[in-house]
Amino acid sequence: MQNLKEYYQRYPLQSILWMALAIRLLAAFFSKGYGFHDDHFDVIRVAQNWLYGLPHWLESPLPPKHSMPYAAVNAGFMWVAQALGLHDPIHKTTFLRIIHAFYSLLTIYYAYRITEQISTVKSAIKVGWVLCVLWFMPFMSVRFMAEMVCIPPILAGFYFILKSGADTRNSLKNALIAGVLFGISFTFRMHVVLFAGALGIVLLFEKRWKESLFIILGFVFCITLTIGLPDYWYFEYPFQYIVYYFTYNGANAYNYITSSPFKFLLTTFGFLVPPVSLMLMMGYIKSRKIAPHLFWAVLLFFIVHSTFPNKQERFILPMFPFLIIMGVAGWSYFRESSSFWQRKQRLERGCWNFFWWANVIAALALALTYSKKDRVAPIHYLSGKPELTSLIVESGTNKLKQVPVYYLGRMAADYNDFEKGDVLGMNDFKVNKRHLKDSFPFVFTLRADQEVSELRDQMQSVNKVPNYVIFKGRENLEGRMAKVNELFPSQKLILEREIEPSLFDKLLRVLNPRRHRDKVALIYRLIDEKH
Repeated sequence: MQNLKEYYQRYPLQSILWMALAIRLLAAFFSKGYGFHDDHFDVIRVAQNWLYGLPHWLESPLPPKHSMPYAAVNAGFMWVAQALGLHDPIHKTTFLRIIHAFYSLLTIYYAYRITEQISTVKSAIKVGWVLCVLWFMPFMSVRFMAEMVCIPPILAGFYFILKSGADTRNSLKNALIAGVLFGISFTFRMHVVLFAGALGIVLLFEKRWKESLFIILGFVFCITLTIGLPDYWYFEYPFQYIVYYFTYNGANAYNYITSSPFKFLLTTFGFLVPPVSLMLMMGYIKSRKIAPHLFWAVLLFFIVHSTFPNKQERFILPMFPFLIIMGVAGWSYFRESSSFWQRKQRLERGCWNFFWWANVIAALALALTYSKKDRVAPIHYLSGKPELTSLIVESGTNKLKQVPVYYLGRMAADYNDFEKGDVLGMNDFKVNKRHLKDSFPFVFTLRADQEVSELRDQMQSVNKVPNYVIFKGRENLEGRMAKVNELFPSQKLILEREIEPSLFDKLLRVLNPRRHRDKVALIYRLIDEKH
């Protein structure tokens, strides 16, 4: 124990990184499934389809609304996983989460180094620990989220800008590196251009013209390689992805989750855990003179996202490391000059003690959470069934969440996606009838408001006869089974397995039943009556 204490005193940053890695590896191994629609269907599914040789997205006349380079990076790591003998879909995503766990340590590293430059080592240590155990950080760090993956390069870019101010001999080189890093971050998540834009305005006010120019050169060079050339090769013109992304989101601003302009203020207050969140927000307000580059970057990012109608909490995730850096540094500065907080040091320690305990408990709980288990586990269970021909997912309601077909562990398609053709790169399969092979199963969906005849027509159009059915939930199960039996009058349904939602999914349903309707999954096999 004494040796650990001495190691921590000598190497605080390394100690924080070791602890952060331990919690994130827990999440990598135990937090299976996926957190959001995008981190599965617009990253993992795309990457795996590319490995199958499907030109997912690439047959479409328009570029996707998501980062192709990030999907390509994941495809590369999935290829490595397969070369190492990891073919099970769960094993491959676990491998990717481990990679993301190590990569996410760069967020803590650069946040620590930035805080060192603008404040004190004591503040840097606190920033490191906050990012290490903040309740959502370990869980989100191993998700395949562009909003999280963009954070290390944008933080590193700001680090090199601050470094260029202190090292005038290498200022242009550092500015060029920062520009490239901003470009990498932009490639993953375009909204981070707001950080870089605010930084550029501050640099112009400081009359740092050459550095601003070199940042732009590095940025343009990077996005030309990662976005411009691929768009020219696969679509109509360079940077079409950027144009399409912003025009689409502008036109569909009200078609997603909308809310009050104050939503993200309340989100920030809650995500940073009160009462410490109030201290950090006060610290940020007081930090303008400490590091104006960071202050204005956070402010512009926050204002734009607060005024834009589409408000999903994950959109502001890239802001939190910056806000924590500025909050801790600014609060330290403010507290030293506050007679009230000088007298109330026990109160401050109590607030922080509550913060640490609450976050450690929540972070560990989330790290052990199997998210979307009721959707992932049934499909993965069927991946071990070589006799599977196709399957039906029956919802019992008028809605059904998109099925994560990836977890079948073989080339397959959701019929609804297959109909879209060019989006999934399925046109060749349609023209050459490759989808008719026995090794290519389909996933059909059956909603409560859907006629059996419609499903029968779908099955006949691709010449597939399912031999497994997944029922979501037990409500009115007999009536729903009778509906399926209309399709297969000479067969009977035999229950093979029941899969309950994870405790986390159940909790989400209790907290918000309108948005979270996760149910038990009942897996049935269709067999001939004579058996």
